Amino acid sequence: MAGIDPPPDVSTAAAADAAATTSIRPIRLRSIRTLLMLSILLTCMMAAFLTQMAGMSHEQTKMNDQSSFAAPHLQLRHNNDSSLSLSLSMGATTDNEIRRNLSEPEGSLPSEAINVTELGEKAAQQYEEKKQQEQQQQQQQSNNRPSGVVYEYIEPPPINHTARAQLRSKFRFGLPDLTHTNTNNNTTTALCGIVKDAEAYLDEWVDYHFGLGFHSIYLIDNSDKHELKSWQDKRRNAGYSVRVLPKPGTHRQMYGYHMCAAEFKNDHTFMAFFDVDEFLVLKKHIRVDDMLADHLTEGSLAISWFIFGSGGTSTYAPLPVTKRFLYRDGGWKNTRHSHWKNVKSILKLEDYGNYPQSPHSMKTKRGGWKDTNGGGTFDKIGSVNEDRPTDVAVIHHYKYLSPKEYHWKSCVRKTVDDKFKGCSSDKQEAVDSFKGDVFDDSAWTMLKKNVPKYAMYDEFEDFM
Repeated sequence: MAGIDPPPDVSTAAAADAAATTSIRPIRLRSIRTLLMLSILLTCMMAAFLTQMAGMSHEQTKMNDQSSFAAPHLQLRHNNDSSLSLSLSMGATTDNEIRRNLSEPEGSLPSEAINVTELGEKAAQQYEEKKQQEQQQQQQQSNNRPSGVVYEYIEPPPINHTARAQLRSKFRFGLPDLTHTNTNNNTTTALCGIVKDAEAYLDEWVDYHFGLGFHSIYLIDNSDKHELKSWQDKRRNAGYSVRVLPKPGTHRQMYGYHMCAAEFKNDHTFMAFFDVDEFLVLKKHIRVDDMLADHLTEGSLAISWFIFGSGGTSTYAPLPVTKRFLYRDGGWKNTRHSHWKNVKSILKLEDYGNYPQSPHSMKTKRGGWKDTNGGGTFDKIGSVNEDRPTDVAVIHHYKYLSPKEYHWKSCVRKTVDDKFKGCSSDKQEAVDSFKGDVFDDSAWTMLKKNVPKYAMYDEFEDFM
């Protein structure tokens, strides 16, 4: 029809659109690639810039440090009067101190002019002085003692001398004057023992031996948590010269005795080494110092045992041990048990010869071992004396107590070596059957005389 345009060819239009799209795609891809390259380039430039800045900062700090220090560990300190003093960087700084370290800038130095060489010399001198002070303090308070023994050193509280003056009236012969020490040519005798879960028997043992004139008593506390510290503090506050040294763990008995001898060898003339079930009985003397003056001029004095049985008891009773058990083995050599030939020792401390070989004898530098007769038939380490004299002094050894107590200390508590001892059935039967043959109340009688307050226990009977 004239005047009317023909309809467009659809196939031709579609072909034109496809051609246009194909021409645009390469342009877009090129733009994306360009942007990615620019981003990577900018990142590399920024990293290089930061690295350069860090290097310049490090060099500047290094230059400042080199120009401001001769010794990098010096401290410069202003006193209140604005004067400059020098100290060492061996502790925390105070508010008045300006501590210098290698990262501080030059501007933090005080404005006063200083002589670095002079300061270095002063620093060295002060360092040596401080080092000497620390070494001296370490020797006074350290687990590694000057004596060579190792334990947790805890300074005890002072002894209450006012209370001690009042105590003298409670003992037959009073208590030794604590100003009479080994350093002013006065004879003093100390006692050392090792304690492990024996609190029920401890006070009697301590009072008994103070009644014999012992000057001081030292205890090695084998408990895990220093359980005897409170007991020590109360005893010292009451005026008694006691000292507890904590030593938990598994240790041989000899190390405990070595601790006492090594630590206190310059404080006393003599030292006895007994367990808390061993009581010294004097037959011809009243005080221990008098007996030792007659029988121990050098070396070590060996004291033999009397062994006490159960006396027919079966379990614990809250009464003194020396009252509860009054029957022991025979009085003559041929009537005494052949296994009980052991001795315990009293040592002249200036003759101490270092770590003992046995808990029954002490190693000596001179004099060796002697019994109260001046001789003795000893084994090679001095722990056994075949002669076993008892006419001058003897140890009452309450080894077994009642059968139940013996079982507990031997088969439940164990020894300080952390061992079971005497737990076999035949041993238990032997303990049960050993009641003692000879009546002997000499230790109980001596305790009541020397510490009269114990006489009150005569009013009580042991029903156990």
